[in-house]
Amino acid sequence: MNKEIKLANLKKTCKVFAIISRILEVVSYVGAAISAASIIALFTNTKYLGVKIDGTDQIDSFFVFLREHFNETTAWVIFLVILTVLLLLAGLVIRKVGDLFRNINKEYSPFVPENVRLIKVIAVIFAVVTLIEIGVIPALMTGFVIWAIALLFDYGCELQNESDEIL
Repeated sequence: MNKEIKLANLKKTCKVFAIISRILEVVSYVGAAISAASIIALFTNTKYLGVKIDGTDQIDSFFVFLREHFNETTAWVIFLVILTVLLLLAGLVIRKVGDLFRNINKEYSPFVPENVRLIKVIAVIFAVVTLIEIGVIPALMTGFVIWAIALLFDYGCELQNESDEIL
């Protein structure tokens, strides 16, 4: 397959992924808004406190931990605030990934400095989200892997510049 066909396929794929990322971004922000609104609803109507949580999965066990250390209302508020922050950060990561796909679609090459910057931003935000959700070691690993991809793109930019100068 020649270079032009490969680039055209890459651009088509990135265009589709950019659309999907926009949808996921909106869903994430809507989820954050619902989560934030739930905090207000919690204070206006305490009947929502009776929701059954049994601790069988990771989110449930986190909430059970909160409930053991705080009263029911405070546990819910902490849980919903953390959920809201995570959804906002997820929306931000998805936005940056969508920006990356849009850049790849519009540029003559994926190896441009703006894409390197976006990948580095994605690495940092994704590492923060992973740190909050999972822990230090997975956060460092994912952050380093995505940062390494940024370094590969940076090297690709250098090769692209050399190629452009030859032409």
